[in-house]
Amino acid sequence: MKNLKTTITTLLISLITVVSFGQKNSVWVTVENVEQLQRNTQFISIVTDLHTDLTYYKAFPSSKQEKLQNVFEFTCSHCDITDLYVSLSRVNGLKGLEYGPTYETLELPNDYNIVSTSNWALDLIGAENAWVYTTGDSTINVAVSDQNFYTNHEELTGKINYYDNTNTSTRTHGTAVATIVAGNTNNSIGLSSIGYNTTLSLYRMNYNDMLIASYSGAKVINLSWASGCSFNPYAQMAIDEVYNNGTFIVASAGNGTTCGGPNTLVYPASYNHVFSVTSVGSQDNIEKTIGNPNTRHQTNSSVDICAPGHNVLLTPAPGWYTYSSGTSFAAPYVTGTVALMLSVKPDLTNQEIDSILRLTATNIDILNPNYVGKIGSGRLNSGLAVQTAWNMIQEVEDGNNGHGNDADGVDNSNPGQGGGNNGNQGGNGNHFGWDNKDKITLGDDLSNLTVIDINGKVTNLENALPGFYFIVSNNLIIKKIYKN
Repeated sequence: MKNLKTTITTLLISLITVVSFGQKNSVWVTVENVEQLQRNTQFISIVTDLHTDLTYYKAFPSSKQEKLQNVFEFTCSHCDITDLYVSLSRVNGLKGLEYGPTYETLELPNDYNIVSTSNWALDLIGAENAWVYTTGDSTINVAVSDQNFYTNHEELTGKINYYDNTNTSTRTHGTAVATIVAGNTNNSIGLSSIGYNTTLSLYRMNYNDMLIASYSGAKVINLSWASGCSFNPYAQMAIDEVYNNGTFIVASAGNGTTCGGPNTLVYPASYNHVFSVTSVGSQDNIEKTIGNPNTRHQTNSSVDICAPGHNVLLTPAPGWYTYSSGTSFAAPYVTGTVALMLSVKPDLTNQEIDSILRLTATNIDILNPNYVGKIGSGRLNSGLAVQTAWNMIQEVEDGNNGHGNDADGVDNSNPGQGGGNNGNQGGNGNHFGWDNKDKITLGDDLSNLTVIDINGKVTNLENALPGFYFIVSNNLIIKKIYKN
């Protein structure tokens, strides 16, 4: 994930439907007192001028933040949104005007006529190596926010924990994304998914549904869509709320033409606390057509990792299996991998997930020298990421056979092997490997090991601040440690 950034002015794009992010659809405004606004003569004049063709409602009704509860979305079906923005800016009592998002999926339709039987993407990211450790846990809440879904699809039957039956949007894009994340696998039908036995919760394509998913228990959420080309502080607040609630957010970086060019920032992928994913091909090639830079997807400072997104096998509708390109289809490989990581270690924090994904990624800079610094940590390595998460549980110790009599929940004279309800630093559950042997001093010999901080960066422990760190050997995390 990246530091919070502001970015460029709105530019034209072309996606599945030719709609410009420059064509604004709504205005977001902070309204501290709705009743007072309705009596405001300036506001009444706007409503009159628009012949009552004005609607407004809470933009984030599912937020638990008072500030976001006061954000309203204003729109009108027969007026110019820019004129509405200007008019509202003159109304006393309205603050923080921002253009609302324009939600668009991130796929390229020009590959839908390519049909094959090969699924190179799963081979490239080492899916089978990941499945050695787990084929997924149906109790891990994995969410996909997208247009809509064919819930009767043969790859989604029996996989859905939640779906909004009132959703009437187009179904193909969401179906393709969801089935990459965790479509039915090992069922002698269609294709395999990286998430294998993981189940899915399916939500609409907007920021409020992202909040709903998080408060419904989603541990990871996939956003294969764009909402604009510039920073929106309200959207960042919603993103922060979801992240702080413990939901890991994965988003598509953009398709090269998005927001005017591959170097530009696209949102939500470029918000702070969002893990941004761009595309590679079967040869770890950033350019879809090697040698043609105009065939790459987004490459910029906000990209965190790469995953298969050029000519990947997918299924957009029941009985329809084909190939297509887009970062929409790269992001779900990461989301499905995170689901597997959580299946072996459900208590992974967002920072730990981020660090493991970066640390285990395959560096592909030498194959793509023109894009060094713009493609994140490298190409997703699902096998190594899940293995690393699995390896972390080897340090798990339960507290004192249920005794846990000392201050930090660990009685060194009675280390215990499991099951304790009282021996766990917090008082009710298991203690996860934080006894004194995990604390190190500057005298410890770490010369043959690598120390990684919580953000995945190699660290000189002698100069590091107190806190938690990873000890790494042969690209695997062998211990979580604490420096006093």
